[in-house]
Parts: sequence; structure tokens; C-alpha cells
Amino acid sequence: MVAAPVAPAGEGAAPRSPGGPLIALTGVERTYTSGSVAVHALAGVDLTIERGELVAVIGASGSGKSTLMNILGCLDRPTRGTYVLDGVEVGQRGNDARAIVRNRLIGFVFQGFHLLARTTALENVELPLVYRGVPQKERRQRALRALAQVGLADRLHHTPAQLSGGQQQRVAIARALVTDPPLLLADEPTGNLDTRTSFEVLALLQALNRDAGITIVIVTHEHDIAACASRVVTFRDGRVRHDVRNAQALDASKALADEVAASGEAP
Repeated sequence: MVAAPVAPAGEGAAPRSPGGPLIALTGVERTYTSGSVAVHALAGVDLTIERGELVAVIGASGSGKSTLMNILGCLDRPTRGTYVLDGVEVGQRGNDARAIVRNRLIGFVFQGFHLLARTTALENVELPLVYRGVPQKERRQRALRALAQVGLADRLHHTPAQLSGGQQQRVAIARALVTDPPLLLADEPTGNLDTRTSFEVLALLQALNRDAGITIVIVTHEHDIAACASRVVTFRDGRVRHDVRNAQALDASKALADEVAASGEAP
């Protein structure tokens, strides 16, 4: 991975979009109390992510990366500091207000897929739109489009048990995309997948970032997964230790082709 330090604003940084950065964390701390012991999961995090970036957040267990993901996803809120998402301060909003933000602005992809077992791929993808009160005809059209976008137009009526692990993760990605969110959060999205399928999923995420301009944040502990991102943020002890641009991000499509060729299997 060829990396260069991220330039501060005004020092060679890419110009911001008219709406400003999509994500801006300033002095974010998160402290949990266990009995009489205070655990500082995040200790003064400053982080800005521009619209259209593909960022990997990497760190060992206990580094703070999962706490960061929870705050970015409005599943938790900072003890101190500010979190501005799409121009709105959301860090100190109540549970109901943050739930609205999640539904409107954020798509989630999890390691465990979290698909409804007895529900078809199409119905799983429609679910976020049901919560929004979108009419049935529009729900169906948008879900069909999202599944086609991830290459599953021929698996609409399959249940999760009838799909491979990679296909299930593609359904999960389609579900995350169906609301047209500006931000996609992927928490260990390849953790349950083999190498070949991992590259398939990463190639899809790279294409969505490149072609649709979706901002994607991937949380991972695997360096080969982080190598596919154009920016890598390393956490340790609740702090950002390194923040670098990856000038030559690994092309997951090429890595997939190389993996298939090395295995001697059909693509």
C-alpha cells in the first residue's frame, strides 16, 4: 500500500463540496462506566470525511473502532465533543431523533448479514422502505433496482438459506442502498466470507463508491481489506494514530481475477 499523509484543510487537501464534509467529529470522547471504573473507549477524536470518500478504519480489538462505528451510525452518542453529519449536529440528539437520522442518511452492512430467514431477497431489501411508509409499488421498484445494482436480479425470490454467503451479503448491501443514503457503514463486511467472496464484495463496494459517489466507511481489523480503501485511518487506545491516503488502493476486481486464476477455478 503506497500511502501519503492526509493533508489538513488548506494544505493540499481536495476542495470540499459546496455542502461541506459529510462527517465531522471534533473532540469526540466516549466513556463507559463499569462499577467505579471509567473506560475511555474514545479519547478526543477529530476526524473529517469528505463526500465520496472510501475510508477504512482499522485497529485491533479494543482500539475504539467499533465505538466509532456506533457513533457514526447514530447507534450511540459521544460523552463529549460534536458529531456533524451532512451539516447537522447529531451527536447529542435523543434516541428517536437519531433513529430518524439513521433511516434517512445511513445504510448499514454487517458481518452477520442480518437478513430475515423466511423472507425473500426482494422482501428483505424492501424492509427499510416499509419503515418509511413508502407505497408498495414504489417499494418494489426501488428494491428491484437495488438488487439489480448488486447483480442479484435473478435471485429475487430466494430466501437466505438458498443463497451463498456472498449473495447474502449482496442482499444486505442492496438493503443498505435502497433508501439512497449518502453514507454506507460496513462493519467487518467480509468477516464471514472466504477470500474469493471477500474480493467480490469489496469490488462491489469500490464500484458503488466510484460510479455512484457513495461515501463508504469500512471498519475492519484486516490490513488486506483496508488496502482496498483510498484512505486508511488507524485507531489505537481510542485515538486516531495514523490517517493516510492510499495512493494505490488495491483493485479488488483485479485481486479477484488473480485469486480465481491461482485457484484454477472457473470465474
